[in-house]
Amino acid sequence: MNLIERIKNKYISLPVATITILLIGYIDFLTGDEFAFSFFYLLPIASLSISPKTSVSAIIFTSTLASIEWFIAEYLTREYTLLFFPIWNAGIRLIFFISIGLLLYYLKENEKKLKSLNSHLKSINNEKNKFIGIAAHDIKGPLGIINAFSEILIEDYKEELNPEITEILNIIKTTSSNSITVVRNLLDVSKIEAGKLVLTYKSQDYISFIANQVHINQILAKNKEIGIKLDTSTDEIIVDFDEHYFSEVIGNLLSNAIKYSNRNTEILIRVSLSDKNQLLTEVIDNGIGISEEEQQNLFNYFQKTSSRPTEGEESTGLGLAISKQIITLHHGQIGVKSSKNQGSNFFFSIPLKRP
Repeated sequence: MNLIERIKNKYISLPVATITILLIGYIDFLTGDEFAFSFFYLLPIASLSISPKTSVSAIIFTSTLASIEWFIAEYLTREYTLLFFPIWNAGIRLIFFISIGLLLYYLKENEKKLKSLNSHLKSINNEKNKFIGIAAHDIKGPLGIINAFSEILIEDYKEELNPEITEILNIIKTTSSNSITVVRNLLDVSKIEAGKLVLTYKSQDYISFIANQVHINQILAKNKEIGIKLDTSTDEIIVDFDEHYFSEVIGNLLSNAIKYSNRNTEILIRVSLSDKNQLLTEVIDNGIGISEEEQQNLFNYFQKTSSRPTEGEESTGLGLAISKQIITLHHGQIGVKSSKNQGSNFFFSIPLKRP
C-alpha cells in the first residue's frame, strides 16, 4: 500500500492539520534561510483534502493559515525593501495551496462517486448473470427433450413417415440442437461473469485427449467431406487441464474451422512443445479467413466477422470469447493468425503443469 492510500485510510482532522501547519511555521522561523520548509506546508493541506471526512471550508482555512505562517516566517527572517513583496508571495502561495487542495478534494469526491457507480453496476451485473443462468438452465431441459424426441422419430420411424414430415423433423432437430448450443454458451458466460467457473484439473495424456476430440468432430466434418488431421511430434504429453472445459475449447475451434472451410478441404491440428514448460495447440484450416481489422475484437462476446460460414451454418459469436476465458483460467494465451481467403490458424498455449 502506497503513502497516499495509507493517508486516505486514516482520518486526518482539521485540528491535526492546523497544529501541523503551526509546527511547520515555527520550524521554518527557527531555521530561516538555512533550511527551506516551504514544501512541507502543502503536506497537511493535501492530507486533509484526500481524507475521508473533510470540507471545502477546511481546505480554504488551512491554506490561508499556511500562507500566513509562511509569510510571518519569511518576513521575520529576511530583509525586504518593500512590504509588497512578501505580501505578494503570500497571495500567490494562498492561490497555489487552495488550488492543490480543491483539486485533490474533487478528485477524491469523483473517485467516491465512481466507486459507488461501479458497486451498483456490479450488483446489476450479478443479478443479470443470475437471471441468465436460471433462464438458460430452465430452457436447456425442454430443448434437450425436443431434440431427443425428434431424433428418435427420425431414426425409428423414418420408414413410416413421408418425406415432408421427415424434413420438418430434421429442421426441428437442427434448430433445437443449435438452441442447446446457445443455451450452453449462455450458461458458461453467466458462470464466467459471476466468477463461478471452477476448473477441475487432472494430469492426463493430452495427445489421447486431442485424438478423441478429432474423432468426435470428424463425424461433424464428414457432412462437408472435410478431413481432420492430427500432427504431433510425440505420442504422449502429460498435462494438467480441465478435460470438460478443454473439450469445449477444442470443440469451438474445430466447429468454427468446419463452418468456415469449404467442402473437400482439410483441417490440421498441430500439437507441439513451444518450450520446456509450454504446450502449443494450433487449429489450421484452409477456409475463407478473417481480415486483420476484425481479428482485434474476435475474442469478445457476441463478435461476428464479415466472413460467413460456407454453407449457412449458425454462429452465436460466443464460442471464441468463452474459449479465451477458459484458456486464461488455465494460465494460457490464445490468438489467431489469418488473412482473407487464405485460411486461419487459431492457436493457444498452456503450461504443462498448473502454476
